[in-house]
Amino acid sequence: MKTVRHIFSLLALVLLCGACAKVVTPTGGPRDSAPPKVLKSTPDNQSVNFGEKQIHITLDEFFTLNNPQENVMISPPLKEKPTYTVKGKTLVVKFKDTLRANTTYNMVFTNCIQDYNEGNPLSLFHYSFSTGPVIDSFMLEGSIQNASSLTPAEDLLVMLYHQNIDSLPLSALPDYVTKSQKNGSFQFRNIAPGDYKIFALKDINGNYIYDLPNEEIAYQKELVSAVPPPATDSSGNPLSADSTVAKIQLHSFLSQDSFPKMMRYENPAAGIYKFPFSTPVSHLEQQPLWGPADHIEVWNQGRDTLTWYLKKTDFDTLAVIFIADSHTDTVHLKPFKAKPNTGRGGGAQNTLRSTFLNEGHCYQPLTLRFSYPIQPIDSFPVYIYSQRQGKNDTAMVWIPLPKDTALTEIAIPYPFETKKHYKVMIPDSLFFGYNGLVNDTLRTSFSYKSEKDYGNIQIHYQVGECGYPVIVQLLSGNTTLQQDILTGDATKDYNHLEPGPYKIRAILDRNGNGRWDSGDYRKGVQPETIIPFSHDINVRAFWDVEEDFKIDTSR
Repeated sequence: MKTVRHIFSLLALVLLCGACAKVVTPTGGPRDSAPPKVLKSTPDNQSVNFGEKQIHITLDEFFTLNNPQENVMISPPLKEKPTYTVKGKTLVVKFKDTLRANTTYNMVFTNCIQDYNEGNPLSLFHYSFSTGPVIDSFMLEGSIQNASSLTPAEDLLVMLYHQNIDSLPLSALPDYVTKSQKNGSFQFRNIAPGDYKIFALKDINGNYIYDLPNEEIAYQKELVSAVPPPATDSSGNPLSADSTVAKIQLHSFLSQDSFPKMMRYENPAAGIYKFPFSTPVSHLEQQPLWGPADHIEVWNQGRDTLTWYLKKTDFDTLAVIFIADSHTDTVHLKPFKAKPNTGRGGGAQNTLRSTFLNEGHCYQPLTLRFSYPIQPIDSFPVYIYSQRQGKNDTAMVWIPLPKDTALTEIAIPYPFETKKHYKVMIPDSLFFGYNGLVNDTLRTSFSYKSEKDYGNIQIHYQVGECGYPVIVQLLSGNTTLQQDILTGDATKDYNHLEPGPYKIRAILDRNGNGRWDSGDYRKGVQPETIIPFSHDINVRAFWDVEEDFKIDTSR
């Protein structure tokens, strides 16, 4: 009897555990991160005497196509692009155009083929064939940098021409074409031996012709020479460490205008209009046609952007004629339209917005910046509360204001003490913007720093005698903190810098106008050369950094 009860107890326990068991969905293993692989091509890659109308490329998995008309480059270019069809795991390329006789063709697939489930792209796949008995085997490679930012120039068409005629990029299709990759690199494979004219283009309208003013370009005046590929073993590895192909370095730019053209205006807030010009403006005339013309205007430091602050923001339309260095533009301004769901509260929209700058900075004054110019007043009160070691102090100071109708920043001079904590308060309704808005109560708090919280940089510039000025700049991120113009060797000190990375760069100012200038292909002018210092300089608190910068003015 005891045995029977024991069997029933075990059975009940098994049933209870089964009822409580949790069903878990299988994880399916690790995420697939591998791109598709090409298994075979029909006809074979590197085929000769090619006479087919179709190419079949079979991959190891199902895939999709990402814009093949843009991401497949064919050299020489075809007047009529082929069609691309997916059939299972095979890509079918069907030619519509008649192929040239005795010509090597290259097809470069760039991030076009992606696996079906995860979208992993096959970053680069080359397919070559010849309509004659021999397939060309020479090559060229290089990279493109933006001339201004020195960042890689991606998705530029790189084109080669057999003839050395400057007008070819303006009117004729290239003999070979490829595309720069994400890192700015490009490569031509299976091209004929010889010398070529090289030109790169951000082809906005897709016609392989440089015919739009806003198309970014890069070029080299000297011809480039195709070279044999390096010898490799059966695994594709170079047989010699010295068997490397010389790389071409191009710098891309937007061609500079001969006169300042007004770009599309910006309207970031009610009553504020920014008018950017393509080049700095020496002289500007303004002729209002209709609408409220009373405004305050401010130029930026480079004098290529004009900002208007309207004194009347409630209007239907406003038209103005701008004459910039004899070039005329007529602009129609529309009232500001706020974007829905900006995430700001009603107070931020109905008060004069402001920001404190240089809080706690030992060498720069505490500054109040307004979003709109304020109307003149004689002075205003500032309440300053301080605390150190349990002792509290309160002070009220009156800050006088200059009679400036374009005033957007106010410095607050006060003898702050190092390592002391402060709270600053400015009452509401003291400042009236020309847009009709008034300030809310303004507050900030900070601990005042000491000289030990800053570092210094000293650079010994070696320029030599180059016959033109050299501009040297200290940058934090994309902001230029200091600029100097050198005519020979010099030492520059950059003091009282907050800890962090800084950049130093030099600009070869060949036309001597004190700024960087872009190029002009039609005039045969390259953009002015920018030479960055070899590395970022990391500033530490209470530390001095000294460096030598030898600037190669022969570039």
